[in-house]
Amino acid sequence: MSWYVIDAVDRAVERTRKCLIEPFDLWKWIKLSIIALFLGGGGGGNFNGGGNSYGGSDPDLSQIPAGLTELMDSIHNFISSYSLMSIIIGVILALVLFALVMRIVGSIMEFVFVGSLVSNDVQIRKYFKMYFGKGISLFVLRFLLGLVVLLVFILLGLASLSMAGISISDLSDPSSIDEGKLLMLFASAMIFGIFILLVVSVIMGIIESFINLAIPVSMYSECSIFSGLSRVLAQFRNEWKQVVIYWLGRAVLIIAVGIAVAILGLIIGVIILILMGLADLALYYILSSLVADTTVWMVLIPVIVIEFFLLIFAMVFVGMPAKVFMKYHMLTFLQMWYPIELPVFDKPSGMYGMVSESTEDW
Repeated sequence: MSWYVIDAVDRAVERTRKCLIEPFDLWKWIKLSIIALFLGGGGGGNFNGGGNSYGGSDPDLSQIPAGLTELMDSIHNFISSYSLMSIIIGVILALVLFALVMRIVGSIMEFVFVGSLVSNDVQIRKYFKMYFGKGISLFVLRFLLGLVVLLVFILLGLASLSMAGISISDLSDPSSIDEGKLLMLFASAMIFGIFILLVVSVIMGIIESFINLAIPVSMYSECSIFSGLSRVLAQFRNEWKQVVIYWLGRAVLIIAVGIAVAILGLIIGVIILILMGLADLALYYILSSLVADTTVWMVLIPVIVIEFFLLIFAMVFVGMPAKVFMKYHMLTFLQMWYPIELPVFDKPSGMYGMVSESTEDW
């Protein structure tokens, strides 16, 4: 019996090579890296901006321009007009909103990534508009799944309290809880927490694998993501052995590819950090000989922030080929396992495909 997860490797390697190398197109790599960035790809390690102790005397406040002083005073007065709790709540809400927006964009980018690889024609703006609705549906699906997981954890937490003999009313006065009960609660929470975390991680990984298979089914069968997921699950009932082996094979591939990317990313990241550190040091000494220390840091801090984001993008750029290979592997497996005709660009034997003739860029 042929296992599709193994058979798909060679075809995925060939498609990755044709997509990224034949011919090599730097702008195409950059656009794919932008997509991978929104998919959560790749930053590596902690970044200490510059990492150098530059020293210097205390800043001379008289050297600060009057306009900057007024701006700093306005910011201080604005912050002082609000309570600390209001500021904290505002920051938390802003972060939550930012996370939601990023998740929505990332969900749409899932379709952009598949569309770009299937056609071998990376068009972010075109596919973003085309699959905007499907991306929102994907976000809603994952959001509902997240709520279910949260509900499970809450119920398990209540069960742990019940096993320890602690009621919810006891939590209002923790000092009234017996130390033995607290120890029992802590022990049960640790055991249940670790066990449930592992179980939920495995289950969510399985669900995500079905969702990833459903994305191209939804795109090229002209159905919703929910209908696509339903069709994938129906096919799983008919041919489940291939999918079980697929999960095992993908786990091995993820580990192998992840190790390779981590090693390469570490090497390149260290080189970039050294170069950035030397550049920052040189810039510091040049500026310190020309302007006051305050002005030096007003220039250096934005430079270091920019370097931070450039480092993140560089790590995404390094890991992007691995994402392309893994996605092509999934798509090739899907073609073998599910009765679907993907408009794939390379027209492999026994599979339907067509070359995209669109010349529209972003």
